Amino acid sequence: MSQGYTISELMACVFAREIKDGELGGCPGVRSEVPLASVRLAQRMHAPNTTCYYGAIVYNTDAPLSKFATEYDRIIGAEASVATYEWFDTLHRGDIDFFFVGGMQVDMYGNLNLVCLGDWKKPTLRGPGSAGLNTVTFARRHFIWINEHTSRVFVPKVDFISCPGYLDGPGAREGAGLRWGGPSIVVSPLAVMDFDQETKRMRLRSVHPGVTVDEVKQNTGFELIIPDSVPQTPAPSEEELRVLRTEVDPAGILRNEEPVG
Repeated sequence: MSQGYTISELMACVFAREIKDGELGGCPGVRSEVPLASVRLAQRMHAPNTTCYYGAIVYNTDAPLSKFATEYDRIIGAEASVATYEWFDTLHRGDIDFFFVGGMQVDMYGNLNLVCLGDWKKPTLRGPGSAGLNTVTFARRHFIWINEHTSRVFVPKVDFISCPGYLDGPGAREGAGLRWGGPSIVVSPLAVMDFDQETKRMRLRSVHPGVTVDEVKQNTGFELIIPDSVPQTPAPSEEELRVLRTEVDPAGILRNEEPVG
């Protein structure tokens, strides 16, 4: 087992393992260091033919890893620069295989909220806004990354839907005219979740090293589907950490936190 990794490095490895060779994906523009690292790690480990849009402006940039996919230096070393409308057209055609999304709240059906907390007419807190996340729902699958696993983030029902998950259950996406897609995986600092195909509810897939199932349940504001046996999330391998630290993130952005492994 590898030692001395951080939660951000673990999350990047989990997402990277979900990416298949030859896929077309996308990363958001802000606080996107984990998604950016995930794609680059996958490209170097097992998916060299995967292409990714960064902040809906460039393909496959070689710029240094940062927290923002929309920084100007993303263009340096990129394979191409694209117009935003071309990116949205690609989404609407169903040509995007995966897209990373996050939010202030996520509920049991994978709906995300980035707009506000409380009544949207008189919110207690305003968020950064949807920023096109509702369009991202046309991606074939969503990778949800959440930086805080507490009951105030994992809620029974989001206060505002910025990016639709499975809405309110089976058949709801189709009823809303969404012909494909939906969230496939949720990765938090505590665990990995996926979704039950029959009920569309969030299901615990694994707990990170040092975390118990009870801890995850206590910090989740709704009832997760809990399998009879919940494995531990595989730690980053020595090779994954080597590639992350020497090729993907030599500046140590993902290591700017206490190690857990």
